[in-house]
Amino acid sequence: MGSAVCHQMAERSLLFDGMQMPLCARCTGIYIGAFFAFCFFFLKKRMGAGRSFSLPQAILTGLAILPVGIDGVGSYLGFWESSQLMRMLSGSLAGSIVPGFLLMAGNYDPKQEKEEAIYESGGELILLMLVSVCFGFLLLLVEFFRGAGIVVSVLGEVLIWGGFVWLILKNILKNRNIPYWKVSIAISFVVLFVIGGAV
Repeated sequence: MGSAVCHQMAERSLLFDGMQMPLCARCTGIYIGAFFAFCFFFLKKRMGAGRSFSLPQAILTGLAILPVGIDGVGSYLGFWESSQLMRMLSGSLAGSIVPGFLLMAGNYDPKQEKEEAIYESGGELILLMLVSVCFGFLLLLVEFFRGAGIVVSVLGEVLIWGGFVWLILKNILKNRNIPYWKVSIAISFVVLFVIGGAV
């Protein structure tokens, strides 16, 4: 399933038990960040939240995306060769904020004044970023944890792409009786599996 979304270059990937992980270091970081964010929203019962970010939260999310953009573009253009550490940490930061954007895009309703906040405080957002970055750092340092990293990153891959499918279905169908998330996750899994198998 990793080949459906990742270049899987060996020199940019981590090894587990002598074998290459299914996603490169940056993609691993992105999808573990997304996994932890979705777990956070699910456990906090905020999958229906849609209130826009506060100004400090918007600034934090913008800052979280900058490292992956700068490092990715700079290394792609040949200005520098990025390290595994930078790939993993910049990916983890960026991945941790994408689910919040998906929820805001799918649940925001300008007519509702009392919508539930995606993040109750900037502290929640910072904690989520720190958990993602720390898990990514742990994967770099301790090979033993990479087995869990494989599972978490692939689940994050299914969840984040399921989030995009959810956003599309919710806007097209506009029927509140459909279990959008379940259908979206199932579609995401099948599509990633088929594309990954075909590549």
